[in-house]
Amino acid sequence: MLPYQQVVSTLRVWWLPAALLVVFAGLLAWELLLPGYIGLADNGDFGKVTGHLGLASRRATNFVYFQPECVWSKQNYWDSPYFSSETLLAWLALEWSGGARTGRIFDMRWIGAIHMVLLTAAVAFLLAALRGQPKWAQAAIATVPILIFTDVCYAAYCNTFYMDAATLSGLLLMTALAVWIVVAEPNRIAGIVLFTVAAMLFVLSKTQHAVWMVFPAAFLATRGRRAGRIAAALVMLAGIGMLVTSDRSYRGQAIFNVLFYRLGRQEPAPAQDLLALGVQPAELRFIGMHSYVPESPIVDRQWTEGFYARTGFRRLAAWYVRHPSRTLHYLTETLTEGGHDMRPFGLGNFPPGQGHQPGERTTRLALWTDWRSALFRRWPSHVVVWYGLFVAGCLGVGACERRPATRRLALLALGIALLGAGEFFAASLGDPLDPARHLFQFHVCTELTVCFAAAWVVARVTRRLERRGSDPVPPPVRA
Repeated sequence: MLPYQQVVSTLRVWWLPAALLVVFAGLLAWELLLPGYIGLADNGDFGKVTGHLGLASRRATNFVYFQPECVWSKQNYWDSPYFSSETLLAWLALEWSGGARTGRIFDMRWIGAIHMVLLTAAVAFLLAALRGQPKWAQAAIATVPILIFTDVCYAAYCNTFYMDAATLSGLLLMTALAVWIVVAEPNRIAGIVLFTVAAMLFVLSKTQHAVWMVFPAAFLATRGRRAGRIAAALVMLAGIGMLVTSDRSYRGQAIFNVLFYRLGRQEPAPAQDLLALGVQPAELRFIGMHSYVPESPIVDRQWTEGFYARTGFRRLAAWYVRHPSRTLHYLTETLTEGGHDMRPFGLGNFPPGQGHQPGERTTRLALWTDWRSALFRRWPSHVVVWYGLFVAGCLGVGACERRPATRRLALLALGIALLGAGEFFAASLGDPLDPARHLFQFHVCTELTVCFAAAWVVARVTRRLERRGSDPVPPPVRA
């Protein structure tokens, strides 16, 4: 084949995936990098990541304004007790920007660009997995995640140091790689290595998500033999290490909120319940209090660690099991009161000095989550119905489908649904404050189930069209 013929053949195969990838990256760049770019205001959590690097915002605009610039200084160093893969991404952004110099300004768009590259890589692997589909099917399947994950609800996290940004990047990249591995069956070692990296990014992003290390580990254990098992063991070790070394005072703060702010305000016998969970009689005066009020004892790190040692999530989990009606009430309460706030309320998207009100949020590229939020307000339990139908569909496809790749995709989709359900239970029962922020990864998993369902519908339509096209043409009927 002549060189120009090779070029033409390559263009015929890849022009549509390339165009879709450019659309996705272009929309993210418009939101995150180009003039008029937006981000998400700091709620005080940035320091957990940037303290290791000596970065701090130039001005204190927490909650009300997105701060697009940070300054590097030795005085900004803080021995943060929190570890996250987001710190590694922030370190890469700082090194590439050359910002580790006294007084040097760090532009937040550097970390935004890194998150953007990871999300774009996820879409690229998805498009590679769709290579064998007709062009219209490729476009139809890819349009759904492009529409959803360029929404400002998710894109705004890229221009931040929130640990959830690493979770989002790792989860989307991990899911796209899993689809690519199942469908395209690339070189096993290459696929395992890439998936392991994405899994580490997800598992090590935040303690709350390290609990779900079993999902990527289970996928790796089924890929290959020795290499897959070794990679699965590495992911499990990373997750266990994350849980073992997590800051006890942070866990104690969450337990304090659950016991005194949630359980302590419930009837009929809050004091009796709290004492059974390890609370001392003298501490009953904290009933109705959460960790952010000035009178909270949480500021005393030693007390908080001791409080967690006496209580802890194990005892709390046992209490939930013994009180199923109360547990169901808390789950329903979170769904109805926190599910509709998909975008963090009160965290502004705009930098200061541009004429926007404090805490103002952008309406640009917010159509998807505006619709999802409205649906939550009108019918909160729709998501329960959706998950039930989706899980039933995954089980049905896995049991009846003859194609091995389709069965594996059904199991992969089932894993995403189980992960989403787990994220919801953990966010609902682990800390009653700020449910919108805690449900972020639950919403991400829900969006992924929508993407899988849309792909399944398109695949069904494609098969029917192929069957019609392969049917023999009947002979003409003679009069």
